Formats: sequence, structure tokens, C-alpha cells
Amino acid sequence: MFKYKAMLIVLLTAVFTAGTAYCQEKAGSQKMDIITAAVSSVDPVGGTIELETNDGHMSFSIPDSAKITQGNKSIGLMDIEEQDPVTIRYYSSSSDENVAVSIVDNGLQDDVDGSLANDAG
Repeated sequence: MFKYKAMLIVLLTAVFTAGTAYCQEKAGSQKMDIITAAVSSVDPVGGTIELETNDGHMSFSIPDSAKITQGNKSIGLMDIEEQDPVTIRYYSSSSDENVAVSIVDNGLQDDVDGSLANDAG
């Protein structure tokens, strides 16, 4: 009787572990898209950003795992301002929500000496 219980536990563990591995692979194999547009609004507390594109308005959810950069430095969502040009790499979730994986803020950057890198003067 003990052998059957032990075998049942091993089989159930194998089945549930395989199911988890499949779900992780499925989530990691989402089709990624990339878009570049101007920020129309950003909500650092709610973890969302909205863009105004040539095709209309797009909203994105920003998980904590999203990589946000400006130039070669990491920044936070609160550092992105309205009208900043950004490039977002994202996927559409099963609930049709756009989820950002990475955001590059292509706006003005501070130079090492504190002046604006894109300042012509």
C-alpha cells in the first residue's frame, strides 16, 4: 500500500511540474512588437503609460520587471515625461492588455556636467 501511495505522489508531482514548465515557456514565447511614439500620459503609481500614435491611442501596463532606460542609464517610470519620444517593446496578453517589456526614453538626456546633451547652445 505504501508503494502505491509513494508512486502516486511521484506521478502527481511530475504532472504538476511539467504543467508549470509548459506555462512558463508559453509566457516567455509571446509575440513581441515594438512601437515608437510620443507619451501622452504616464502614471508611475498605477504602472501605466499611454502613447499617441499615427493609428490612435495606445495604453501599456508596466510591470516591475520592465527595463526602463534613457541613453545608457536605468531610469524609473516617474522620469518619463509627457511628449517624450519613447520606444516600447511589448506583447499583448491573453486579456488583450499591452504589457511593456522594455521602454527606451529617447527624450533629452543630462550630460555628465549637467547640461543637456541635446542642447544646441
